[in-house]
Amino acid sequence: MTQPAGIAVTYTGRDDPFIDRLYRSGLTFTNGQTRTVPPTLAERLLRHSDVFQPAGVVQEPPAADAGKSEAKDDTDEVLEQAQKQQDELRKKEDERFALLDQLDAMDKTALIEWALVKYQQRIHPNTGEAKVREQVKGFVDQYGAP
Repeated sequence: MTQPAGIAVTYTGRDDPFIDRLYRSGLTFTNGQTRTVPPTLAERLLRHSDVFQPAGVVQEPPAADAGKSEAKDDTDEVLEQAQKQQDELRKKEDERFALLDQLDAMDKTALIEWALVKYQQRIHPNTGEAKVREQVKGFVDQYGAP
């Protein structure tokens, strides 16, 4: 038995166009449009029976010549682009959390100096360490990682 390459789902909802943001696929559907999506995404979409209906299972990817007469299906490209965007966001968040972990390891003097060097922000030396740490993390959130 072959593993399904995708499951066709049809959008039957009211929004036109509908953009999937819940499952972060980035797919756009018009009313009545059918797209062949990976089985895991199809399972998630079909949980919403009020807006998605199953249209069938595709056993093999379509041949290269078969798609010439039909409109181009950009589902794979859209899913690939959405995955790249998610990977970039995840990488940026990982870098941000690594920086915040470094800031947690610094003492008050190092935090004050770091804020001055990286953000040209002066913090009064009489400020408590917890407040200094909070301010420096606020600079990271406000101005981004240096």
